[in-house]
Amino acid sequence: MSELKTVDQIDTNYSKSQLYWRINKLVDSGLIDPPERGERNEYLLNSEQTRILQKLYELEEEHDTVKEAIGKLEKERIEPEVEGDIRERVEQLEHRTAALEEKVETLENLLSAQNDRLQEFRERWKNQLREGAKKVKDLFG
Repeated sequence: MSELKTVDQIDTNYSKSQLYWRINKLVDSGLIDPPERGERNEYLLNSEQTRILQKLYELEEEHDTVKEAIGKLEKERIEPEVEGDIRERVEQLEHRTAALEEKVETLENLLSAQNDRLQEFRERWKNQLREGAKKVKDLFG
């Protein structure tokens, strides 16, 4: 596991209060999990959280507000995940489609066999009725 950093160890030009505020905004936006707390209740950030906070610092230089920078960070972070999710979802759907096609084929075969049995039953029933009617006709006819 990577080493945890305190707010003082993060390389930005933010004040402590600015850092804490931005960390809370990143947590609120879902970009990072709430950081662990150390002695004196100070935030302890892992390498991923630190990287995201430093990326936010870089993006703030390009944007007018922190909200815009966080929005850009969310977009950058979501796009690769969505692409991966889409590929994974397509693969899942392909597997599911193949499994459903197999089930449909099995059901069609069962239905065909069932229809054959029903047809045989109908034919036997018709023949029995004809034979019965023929016997009645022969008796009374």
